[in-house]
Amino acid sequence: MFYQVRRIVVKEGFSEQVVENFSKRGGLLATRPGYIGRQILVKKVRRGEEEVMVMVQWESEEDWKNWEKSPEHIAGHKAKPKAEKPDYIVESSHDLYYVKG
Repeated sequence: MFYQVRRIVVKEGFSEQVVENFSKRGGLLATRPGYIGRQILVKKVRRGEEEVMVMVQWESEEDWKNWEKSPEHIAGHKAKPKAEKPDYIVESSHDLYYVKG
């Protein structure tokens, strides 16, 4: 198995907006071969910056790569206007993980 993980750190009060944005995007993924599921995690904090982790699980790295180069995925990115990163995003990262053991 294989995970695509996005970590987004936002200013206090904006984690739900990030969750909502990623929740709207899941429709096409569910139809892709090799797609297993997605989890959106919000780190519990009392005050300060908030952290959201979006974890997408695939059967294999090849399945994820096929999604990345699919016409649907590319068209989705082209349809979005090229905009600057929202000012509430402090930092973000994208990582790939293999499940071992």
